[in-house]
Amino acid sequence: MIERRSRRWVSGGFNVVLGLLATGAAGLGCTGDLSPAGETPPGEAPPGETPGGGGEQPGAPCAEAGGGPALPQAFALNCGGCHNAHGAPGGGFPDLFAFDGSLEAFTEQVRKGTDRMPAFDEQRLTASDLAAIYAYFSSGAPPAATCGGGEVTPGACSGVSGSVSPLFPAATGGKAITTRAADGTITLEAAGRVRGRHEREKEFSPFQPLYFENRSYKFVVEDTIPAGGSTIKFTWLPHANASDDQIINFRCWYTGDGNVFHANHGMKRITSTHWEFVVDRNARESREIREGDLLEFEFGVFLDPKTVEGRTSYYSDTFRYRVGSGELTPFDAPNEAALSGGAGTIPYIYEEPHLYYEQMALNIQDGSIQRFLEGRRLFHTDFATGEHTEGGNPVFDEHAGKAGPLANQTTCVGCHIHNGRGAPPEPGEAMETAVVKLFGAGAGADGGPSADPRYGRQLQDRALDGSPGEGTATVAYTEVPGQFPDGTPYVLRQPTFRFSGPAAGQIASYSVRVARPVVGMGLLEAIAEATVLERADGMDCNQDGISGRPNLIPDPVSGVLRIGRFGWKAGKVSVPHQVADALVADMGVTTRLFPVEECGEAQAGCRADTRGGPELSDEDLDRMAAYMRLLGVPPRRDTADPAVQRGEVLFSQAGCASCHVPTMKTGSDHPFVELRDQIIHPYSDLLLHDMGEALADTSTSDHLAGPREWRTPPLWGIGLLEVVNGHTQLLHDGRARDVVEAILWHGGEADSAKRRFMALPSEDRDALVAFLRSL
Repeated sequence: MIERRSRRWVSGGFNVVLGLLATGAAGLGCTGDLSPAGETPPGEAPPGETPGGGGEQPGAPCAEAGGGPALPQAFALNCGGCHNAHGAPGGGFPDLFAFDGSLEAFTEQVRKGTDRMPAFDEQRLTASDLAAIYAYFSSGAPPAATCGGGEVTPGACSGVSGSVSPLFPAATGGKAITTRAADGTITLEAAGRVRGRHEREKEFSPFQPLYFENRSYKFVVEDTIPAGGSTIKFTWLPHANASDDQIINFRCWYTGDGNVFHANHGMKRITSTHWEFVVDRNARESREIREGDLLEFEFGVFLDPKTVEGRTSYYSDTFRYRVGSGELTPFDAPNEAALSGGAGTIPYIYEEPHLYYEQMALNIQDGSIQRFLEGRRLFHTDFATGEHTEGGNPVFDEHAGKAGPLANQTTCVGCHIHNGRGAPPEPGEAMETAVVKLFGAGAGADGGPSADPRYGRQLQDRALDGSPGEGTATVAYTEVPGQFPDGTPYVLRQPTFRFSGPAAGQIASYSVRVARPVVGMGLLEAIAEATVLERADGMDCNQDGISGRPNLIPDPVSGVLRIGRFGWKAGKVSVPHQVADALVADMGVTTRLFPVEECGEAQAGCRADTRGGPELSDEDLDRMAAYMRLLGVPPRRDTADPAVQRGEVLFSQAGCASCHVPTMKTGSDHPFVELRDQIIHPYSDLLLHDMGEALADTSTSDHLAGPREWRTPPLWGIGLLEVVNGHTQLLHDGRARDVVEAILWHGGEADSAKRRFMALPSEDRDALVAFLRSL
């Protein structure tokens, strides 16, 4: 295993040392057996058992420098979902080194739990475990970890060292969303778009025809209440002229009955693109405004027919402002647990919930909203015909004829229906929302996968000139029965893929991958490299059986090495990288990042059809990336349900949170201010994990990712999959028909967590599933 990884890396030719060379691994001495977790070498006992009897094998863990107390393995097994291998805080969780209470107080808190931590009983953490954990954290600043005598940082046991360039080395400007004056007055700036009807009604969530043309606006909230004032001023700044004949409505203070407001006033016209209104009373309760009040509001929009085409009168977003907070909130009542995407979390959708994945981040700014809307137009454009996938929108002539000559789809939404998850076809049918990645022998010059010389990197089943495509992939399933320890039966589906009509010979090395949901990508992109690396433990130095490691990818623009974040194997370093790769591979649309059509070396006809330069401009690629970056994350649901709360505790106790990390914090340097410094709940560590032979594909390599390794997929929004896409199929090839089957396919590093789930009583398994459905 070690030699295979090191050979693959050396062939890439990068100036980064992985620390996984056989000699280096022997020197580190982090573990006595580097076989993939969950597998037992021939003649040896399974993990957790000594030959011929029970008990645990201690191995050779990393030690702490300076003679300080050691962090017991129980901490990594039970607390690793929220803290890194050596106890440092992550993702907004408390710094345990700052705890200054007694052992008794520490024990009481662990036993009772908190709103963000499950309670741990004596079976999970013994009194001696707690005493050792307390001694570790009360001894002072985090000691440096050592692994077999060599000093390393907490991330060095990942097996990755050297230079990894940050995606965003420093903040690139951008005005603060909220500011506070010296007297305490708060100013909040945000943006919105027109709507077809009120919130809680149909036609509120869809994008109206011509949504990308002069139908967005900026607004400003000036809150004097924290400064001892009595008013909140609202300024509305549309991008198009308002009507000369109509007054802009300002509605505020929900009655609590549907979408009826207590107050509906006309705003004061300053200019045709500048309107104001001052709220001086809590009309819902007939009193003065107080800090903590929830002020709901919306605008009634009337645009000048001389400056826009089509419809001119609209409703607007419904916003909720918590007085004194300087923030918009998606909820009627505070609910931190439901803020999956931080300040970008969208409100609940009461009608047309299939559009949950299509809404923009709640905190979107004026400098971003038009790029978002114009990027959405491109996302819905057919690059063969220029047509928009939604009615009432004009043909985008500029982008007609750009797809092909070979393709799988001609629109982004052809695979990402409602921005959601694809699925494999029914047995015997052609693929629509999944693709087949192809591989040649060995690695390419950049360390990435080499292309199949006959077909390129992807099997493209459509030739847009009317000739046959490269071939068609279909699937058949073999049923694999099994049962839980309590006797409950289950049946899994083992897929077999077949290829019909391959244009240039049979296909041997491939990987079937369904389209992934695209929500929250900007937030994942904004997580700092250090935050990702602090969870990497490729050498499993903490002995918890989890050995996640980053994929390291050369940036397609600069060539510098970066952490892979996107794709089933974490093979894309940024949102533009992901968008440009999909454009060329799925649709045959070239960009400056990938200026050559996706063809095999032997496909002379395909290569001859390559255009003279990039077909999509940098500006349009930027628009598409802005759209993907600023899609809002759906909120969690049913967070007060006892079964959901119980399931969340069980999720952690089973060990699922060791890879599906609940909480992360984004960095401060992303170009979009909306994405900076957000506490988010993606349920992913963005790292590669060995998932066992049952989930392996037949790829040769994907940079550092072998056939058995997959990036931990984020789970946010997973509970909405059925309502958005009409199915519940999961995993990279869609073989799992629901979350239970997805868990049962887990192997390798996740085998222990799977077995803990299987051993739960049926009502506890149901509770864990209820928790996942709440995400």
